[in-house]
Amino acid sequence: MSLPLLVAIVGFGIGLIVLLVHLSGGSQRVPLGSAGRVAERFRIDFPDADVARCFESADGYEALLLLADGSLGLVHTVGSKSLTRHYKREEFGTMISMKDEASLAFDAHEMTLPRIVIAFASREERDTAVAALGLDAISLSEAA
Repeated sequence: MSLPLLVAIVGFGIGLIVLLVHLSGGSQRVPLGSAGRVAERFRIDFPDADVARCFESADGYEALLLLADGSLGLVHTVGSKSLTRHYKREEFGTMISMKDEASLAFDAHEMTLPRIVIAFASREERDTAVAALGLDAISLSEAA
């Protein structure tokens, strides 16, 4: 079999799989749901985590979780699936910055989740999350 034909067959196969996943709803973002569902989702990957508080974004696609030990949990939707991360207190203080009036920028500096913006419904909700996470709003820099 010639190389161009092989490349065409492989390319067609990959394209067909991507199309089928998209048509079956796999690329459609699904909101996280209630705080209880977010905590359940986080516990799938981190069963020993004890969620103290949950702060969901206004669109329901991201959530910051304050864990009982003072660390931070993050749940982010990717298509119809969720991505979860667990960060120690000393790590996440340098990752979070103010984005705008009601948003936080979260720079994880990793390939699978380089940066997301968590937009809350209001400035008050954002400030409540910042205070609960133990971050001083004045020390948080403005994100570019």
